Amino acid sequence: MSDRIPLIEPVVGDQELENVREVLESGYMTQGPFAEEFEEKFTELCDATHAITVTSCTTGLELALEAYDIGDGDQVVIPDFTHPATGNAVEHVGAEAVLVDVDRETYNIDTDAVRDAMSDDTAAIMPVSWGGQPLDHKPLQAIADEYDVPIIEDAACGAGAEFEGHAVGSQFDVSVFSFHPRKVLTTGEGGMITTDDDEAERAMRSIKNFGTDPSGDGFGFFRKDATNFRFSDILAAVGVAQMEKRADIVGRRREIAALYDDLLAEVEGVTAPAVVEGGTHNYQSYCVYIEAGDDNLRDDLIDTLGESGIETQIGTYALSDTEAFEDAKGAETVEISVELQNNLLTLPISHSMDEADQRRVVDELSSAIDELTA
Repeated sequence: MSDRIPLIEPVVGDQELENVREVLESGYMTQGPFAEEFEEKFTELCDATHAITVTSCTTGLELALEAYDIGDGDQVVIPDFTHPATGNAVEHVGAEAVLVDVDRETYNIDTDAVRDAMSDDTAAIMPVSWGGQPLDHKPLQAIADEYDVPIIEDAACGAGAEFEGHAVGSQFDVSVFSFHPRKVLTTGEGGMITTDDDEAERAMRSIKNFGTDPSGDGFGFFRKDATNFRFSDILAAVGVAQMEKRADIVGRRREIAALYDDLLAEVEGVTAPAVVEGGTHNYQSYCVYIEAGDDNLRDDLIDTLGESGIETQIGTYALSDTEAFEDAKGAETVEISVELQNNLLTLPISHSMDEADQRRVVDELSSAIDELTA
């Protein structure tokens, strides 16, 4: 690599170009054959009955909520520690996001906090398999069964992760993935929904396609609350090529993470990410907890490492600490989420990194901590 070490790099090449060329030469660029193939391959990856391409993970979450008739007067329990898109989807359909805290070790939703937040107004639980860390589905499912509500997983980062042999995308009523360039599989933008629920699948396919009947029976449009979230075949062509590389991409990230774990064991004031017991992480993000110094140190490290050509980033946001969600229900009870927002540092995990690059990252990080805390 060059002297600059990027946070991430999309793993794309000749096959993506060839597939896109095929679409362009066909003259058929909207949702088409590549989108269908992409969906089929994704059902295999996630061991799911259905996969549905959509324009983004965010719009996919909205579709899932609408398929279960969740809207005005309903509450949806979500983790506070997540990208605002999780909460945006809930609010966009007219429901209310209820914020709960997360686990300090896994960065995923705190099951006890979920139970405490449940009420007669709760219409769904929306956990996040954050950063590629899989969720233990059993305690969450027990709560959902007790209250008879669906679980709609924000699996934006989760492709290729597993829990006790169950692929992310197969554990809950619905899971929704992102193909943003920072994700392990990318199409630039776009998303995918997986589900085993035939009725929800029919509803989501209809809503995303102007209200048409996806079964093809009859003529006309049977939903008026529909929109257009169809996926371009150009993006799907990239996705099909990415699926052929998925094992290599995820495997390489796990190799990088394992070496980081070893190297960081010698660095004081830094805690490497944990993996939930029974889980297989995909390391969409490799985030360390900065224990040294104060709440300003993490941001100072981002600046200092950036000056050395090493790109790092925060983990993600505490929604309760944003203007948009500061008044949300539960915003006053999310202490761990705020700690993670202030102290998590995402290290580079680019596919082409070699051992020397990783040693440089860790050495520069260690030196920067010593300098900034002296």
